[in-house]
Amino acid sequence: MFSALLHIKNYKLFVVNMMLLGMGIAITVPYLVLFATNDLGMTSSQYGLLLALAAISQFIMNTIVARFSDTHQINRKVIIIAALFMGAVSFSIYFYIHEIWIFIVMYAIFQGCFAPAMPQMYASARESINASTSRSKAKFANAVLRSMFSFGFLFGPLIGALLLKANGYSGLFGGTISIILFTLILQVFFFKDIKTKHSVTDATHVETTAPNMLKDKVLFVPFLAFILLHIGQWMYTLNMPLFVTNYLHESESYVGGLASLCAGLEVPFMVVLGILSAKMTTRTLLMLGGLFGGLFYFSIGVFESLIMMFVGQLFLAIFLAILLGLGISYFQDILPDFPGYASTLFANAMVIGQLCGNLLGGIMSQWVGLGNVFFVSAGSIFIGMVLIFFTKDQKFTEEQME
Repeated sequence: MFSALLHIKNYKLFVVNMMLLGMGIAITVPYLVLFATNDLGMTSSQYGLLLALAAISQFIMNTIVARFSDTHQINRKVIIIAALFMGAVSFSIYFYIHEIWIFIVMYAIFQGCFAPAMPQMYASARESINASTSRSKAKFANAVLRSMFSFGFLFGPLIGALLLKANGYSGLFGGTISIILFTLILQVFFFKDIKTKHSVTDATHVETTAPNMLKDKVLFVPFLAFILLHIGQWMYTLNMPLFVTNYLHESESYVGGLASLCAGLEVPFMVVLGILSAKMTTRTLLMLGGLFGGLFYFSIGVFESLIMMFVGQLFLAIFLAILLGLGISYFQDILPDFPGYASTLFANAMVIGQLCGNLLGGIMSQWVGLGNVFFVSAGSIFIGMVLIFFTKDQKFTEEQME
């Protein structure tokens, strides 16, 4: 099945670029907080503001680009190249900006401009898939692309640690910039234009303008559901290191072990779930994923055991594989004529979920304590799962694909 995907125009390019993007981002992001607080001198509040402004900027730029990328004659290749260049610039400000507030503003602006790169890659890949003979394998194709991004995340932190040890933060940021620019060069020389009509499906419905999420429950309900799913995940991501070290009084090395184990399990699960998606509806898989994720977060508060947390990474990896591997296909199937807008809805739900999850995770850890905060994570996941249950069937049916 995978070999058939390699015959899709540009698919091999996107497989490589997704892996490179995951690796490039993962080199720097885990160590960004250390640079901001230890080297630049930010307070924890200022670093929180940095993340919040970057998330808001990403949401705004994703939304603006998405509104025009599907309904106007805009070359996605140009959008992706411009976004990648902005990404390289966002990490290069380390070398020439050393004032905290200027750094915060500039980083947020350029990260926002970098944000459309990934959803537009997904959108371009979907257009290639729709124009190929492998159209029925769209979910599997998206799952493979997302698994390659996670695959890059496996090696990024290790490379980052080596660069940090060898050349300090200059090596760290320089490594990320180099990989992003290399991805940009591949995009310039190897991307082949795709001739598509702006109604990219053979379905009988024709939409001429980008839909409005706030006026359409078919879009708003799953968008809200995905925000809740991501909130639960980011509350865990924020509090897990503190729970392991401060509450369970275990070594910091176990924090990296938990993260690495989960990332390693995600990659094969994404591929397997991409295959299963041909036999099961995406909505069903999403509800199953929510069940696995919610049970894992709930179990942390029940067992309060490091061993059980390691065992539970199997459940967490299944949840994340479904959420990140098939989530974008879910939105693309709801909006088959607007792959750019659909991909951006998924990306924006992740951005908002990350922002709210970090804010709520900090508040709830103070309010209910580290021993109970994961019950709140589980609650957010379960509510999102219920909302997914009430969403409508996808517009893209098997009959329409034949």
